[in-house]
Order: sequence, then structure tokens, then C-alpha cells
Amino acid sequence: MTMAYKALMVDAGPGIGTEARIRLAAGLAGDFGAQLIGLAACAARPLFGPPFGESVMVADIIEDEIQRVRAMLQSAGDRFRTIAGASAEWRPFLEYPGDALAREARAADLVITGRDAEAGPAGFRQSAEPGDVLMRAGRPVLVVPQGVAKLEGRRILVAWKESREARRAVMDALPLLARTERVIVLEACEEWEDPTLAQRHVTDVAALLLRHGARASGEVATRDGRSATAELLRAAERLEADLVVAGGYGHTRLREWVFGGVTRDLLTTCPVCCLLSH
Repeated sequence: MTMAYKALMVDAGPGIGTEARIRLAAGLAGDFGAQLIGLAACAARPLFGPPFGESVMVADIIEDEIQRVRAMLQSAGDRFRTIAGASAEWRPFLEYPGDALAREARAADLVITGRDAEAGPAGFRQSAEPGDVLMRAGRPVLVVPQGVAKLEGRRILVAWKESREARRAVMDALPLLARTERVIVLEACEEWEDPTLAQRHVTDVAALLLRHGARASGEVATRDGRSATAELLRAAERLEADLVVAGGYGHTRLREWVFGGVTRDLLTTCPVCCLLSH
């Protein structure tokens, strides 16, 4: 029997893009009969205090900042409970969102974040940076583009690469893959690579998914000068997929952000949800 998600954690901070993400998370939790945990964390802006001898003034400024953050978290909690219902759990923290989400992820099977870290007024950090969470949480991360409030997962593209991260992503996505109408496992080859070997890779993965109940098939695409990301997104559009499953940061994260890579591109440009594992 294929496993199911039993607990989902969503980054539900005070940002303006959070409401749709909460609705998506609540819908997934309902589909799987899972516990939904909403997390909000917000750190006050750094303070550069007045000269020595004015410590009382500094303490007052810090306290005002803390109270402002607490009010933001309270408002976020009210919104989360309104959308998610009384059975959902709420966890607020007065710290940086990425730190809190990566640590508290121990309580969940799947972490749901936005695509972009969001900064609020006066420098408050209101949501986690998804790449940071992916590297640190030890959990699959579902990255949701802004405004997307539902994930049906009827058609899913698995971006295959011969890597540990891709193998983990397939296993982590099984609850979604097993219930979908169609899964394509795609490997995008360079012009000089052997498509026969790539076909063997995707056929093996599709066969495994079939054994888990997924309606999966394997395909190979030759990039013909396009980037791997462009080929993947082209295939996702053709499939009319609303989810891409991929391994995250097969290279070092620094190398990806300096020189480019599929993970970076998916985090910044993918128009549909991405489930990434590291």
C-alpha cells in the first residue's frame, strides 16, 4: 500500500500572498485526511540603537518592535484558523521564518511554502526562502506560485535525472503520484547523450510507479539547444500538468545560484507547483 501524507506544514505568515497557499494546503490536508499545521515566523528589523547612556530608549524601541511583530503574528493566526478550520494547529514564532520552518518540519511529512521569500513593511521578513528550507528541513518541499489556491494533481511531470535527489523526490511524491490520472517521467538529454540509456532510466522509474498504482509512462526528450528547465516546462505545458516533481540541488546550492541550474530555475520561474526533495 502506498503511503499517505499524515501531517502537512504550511508557511502561513503575514504576507499578502499567503491566503491562497493556505487554501491549497487545507485542500490537500482534506484530500489526505491529514493534520494541517500552520506556521508563521517573523523577525523584527535590525536595530541600530542610539549612543551609550540611552539604554532605556533602546529598550523601548525594541519592545515596540516586538509588540508589532506579535500583532502581525496574531493577525496571521486569525486568518489561518478562518481558512483552515478549528482542527488545524497553529505555531507562531518570533524569529526568522526559514529557521523556524526548517526546525519545525520534523512534525510534518510535507512542507508547503511560497516561491519567493516575502519581506513586509519596515524590513520584517514574513515568509521563508524556499531554497533555504529545502536544504535544511529534511522533508520534501511543495513550492506554490503566488495566487495558486488549489492543487488537483491530475497530471504530474516527474523531471528525472540520475541523482539521489531525484530518487528521493519520486518516493516523497508517491501519495500524489499514486492518485493522479497521468504521470510522465521525463529525462531531458543533451544532443550528445545516449537516448537509449535515458529511456532505460525512465522506463524503470515508470515501472516502479506502476507497481504503486500510478498511471505512469517514461519519455526522453532531446534538448536541441534548449536548457533542461525549458525542456521540462515545455513538457509540463504539453501535458497540462499542474505539478512538477524534481530533485533539488543536485549540485551545490552556491554553484546553482552562481552558474544556474534546474532547481534555481524552477524556484524562480516555474508557473505551476513544484515538489522538490534534497
